[in-house]
Amino acid sequence: METKALEKMRTQRPTLFDPVWMEKFFNAPIDEFFNMGKVMNVPPVNVSETEKDFRLLIAAPGMEKKDFTLEAIDDMLTICAKKEKEEKEEKNGRFNRREYNYESWTRSFTLPENCNAGKINAEYKNGELKILIPKLEIKEPVKVKHIDVN
Repeated sequence: METKALEKMRTQRPTLFDPVWMEKFFNAPIDEFFNMGKVMNVPPVNVSETEKDFRLLIAAPGMEKKDFTLEAIDDMLTICAKKEKEEKEEKNGRFNRREYNYESWTRSFTLPENCNAGKINAEYKNGELKILIPKLEIKEPVKVKHIDVN
């Protein structure tokens, strides 16, 4: 009888060294143990590269052009978005959970050395912010011809 009581007590309260609890803790979403919903509330970004430019595509539904601020300072591109809060309820009631609510966020990216930061172009259309970062034109190195001295 004592063995069952001890076993029951072990299963009710997980210890730090319990492998089942440890696996659940490290493999569970962060929100399950900590309330970090506000911290993790940034939109996803796709980054691609062509011969002429680098492209960032940011999913930001519900925003407007005026909500974005982009700054290129030294070798860092910072994108900020801030939407004015709207106290609007759904027609059928209120939200119980809202996962794609990007009211404000900031993302920073290190610019590559071969980009022209002065000609960065941004466009917001259909819920996506598209940023084009043109590459610098690489000039062919001067070919050196060795000349023998007679």
